[in-house]
Amino acid sequence: MKNWKTGLNRQWEKYKYFIAVISVGVLLLVSSGIPGSKDTAADTEEAVSQEFDLASFQQSVADSLSKIDGAGHVEVLLSLESGEEAVYASDVSQTSQTSGGSTDSSSESYQSTMSILSDGSYGESPVLIKSNYPTFRGAVILCDGADNDVVRLQITQAVSALCGISTDHISISKMSQ
Repeated sequence: MKNWKTGLNRQWEKYKYFIAVISVGVLLLVSSGIPGSKDTAADTEEAVSQEFDLASFQQSVADSLSKIDGAGHVEVLLSLESGEEAVYASDVSQTSQTSGGSTDSSSESYQSTMSILSDGSYGESPVLIKSNYPTFRGAVILCDGADNDVVRLQITQAVSALCGISTDHISISKMSQ
């Protein structure tokens, strides 16, 4: 009986650090969520589904501009140069062919395949590297205080800074009553 306890103590002394490291690893996995779990899949879908909504952006710009002293009620219309663009990861392979004969000619071809991420039982989705937001072409601002030069200047500078539009592509007009 004493030999059995002594053998167990020797085994414990030998593997106690290994058992401690494995235990800490399991605790970390359980507390942070295992990759591929429902929480991680939901976070990925939420990140991908955040798309640019022009109408809500225009409304938020109008709400902000209406807080400028003297601007009054404001409506904003923005035109887009280019829409939102998603950049996905892809694998590109190059093949070269050289044909012999009287004239040496070579040709190169490229093949691109989109990288796909499998998230277990939730299906497959392409690997999103980045999203490029739209670029704006111009803006038309209608507001009650457009007859005041100071208000026009403040609105022009605000829209230019916010949307990246040059001031010559911003038109501000007085709103009809």
